[in-house]
Amino acid sequence: MNVKGISHLARQDLIVEEFGEVRWRDFMNGWLQSHPGFPAQILPITKLPLEPYLQLQEAVLREFYSGDRMAWWHIGIKSAAVALTTGQLKGLFRPGETRRFLLFMPNVFRGYFDGGELTVASKGDAVEVAITGVPPHLYFEYGVMGFVQGGMQLLDPKSQPGKRVRGFSIGDPDVLYAFKG
Repeated sequence: MNVKGISHLARQDLIVEEFGEVRWRDFMNGWLQSHPGFPAQILPITKLPLEPYLQLQEAVLREFYSGDRMAWWHIGIKSAAVALTTGQLKGLFRPGETRRFLLFMPNVFRGYFDGGELTVASKGDAVEVAITGVPPHLYFEYGVMGFVQGGMQLLDPKSQPGKRVRGFSIGDPDVLYAFKG
């Protein structure tokens, strides 16, 4: 499984916005020196091997967020805001179109990862979002579900945070959240 370069570039933009370009560049220069096999030049279509990418995400948490794993949720929320307002999803959804946004999420997931699967199922007044086929790493649960929540709340500020049904965070082999919107 690979992570597409667009994910790295989105993370880079967010870190630069929050902490400054110099700090990000210094961090990445150090990372690249200690991980010479990691690509120095990354395009949106670059395929990044999953394991070194997850190691990089762990290092990002240590360097910029004091190791707080919930920072991936924060990053997911902020990433959704960027994607929907100035990024690749700009103009695709109107205010209030939370259900349509949720149903589109498998496409977003495939835009970032070339393995694993995100599925969406309507269940009464809720929409269930599941992630399967990925390593049990909190990056996937918190980052992706944070993205979902961020998108929903941007489209409808009254929407509720997702409710975890299953998750890596509680030892489950997959991720399942129920969203109402």
